[in-house]
Amino acid sequence: MKENAEVSALLAYYQDLLAMPPEELKREFQGINQSFARDRSELGRLRLALLMCVPGAAWRDDARLLALLDGAASRKTPSDSPRHQFIVLLQKLVIERQREQKRADELQQKLDTMLTIERNLRGRQSPKK
Repeated sequence: MKENAEVSALLAYYQDLLAMPPEELKREFQGINQSFARDRSELGRLRLALLMCVPGAAWRDDARLLALLDGAASRKTPSDSPRHQFIVLLQKLVIERQREQKRADELQQKLDTMLTIERNLRGRQSPKK
């Protein structure tokens, strides 16, 4: 099937992205971003989405990524379509990453609060003579 081959090629592309040095990855992002701005092809959309999923990339923007995926024509294909399933997978991964980040932020805030309380308590204790 054509769609299976496309999804396989996209997964291979993502593996290539993960192996790229930062400068090459940045050039790739700029090129795909500009290309997608001109032609808005489905393949360009999916490549851009994968670039936005690269861990540690400066251009990661989950809100934009979800909007990009929401606008994908493949979302309107039958649910057993490989491209549809691929987009749903990416959406679920992004949503889960957001959930985990929110939880990490909440835990960090609690830890910071506890450290502040501890410092305040230490400051109140009178020095022993």
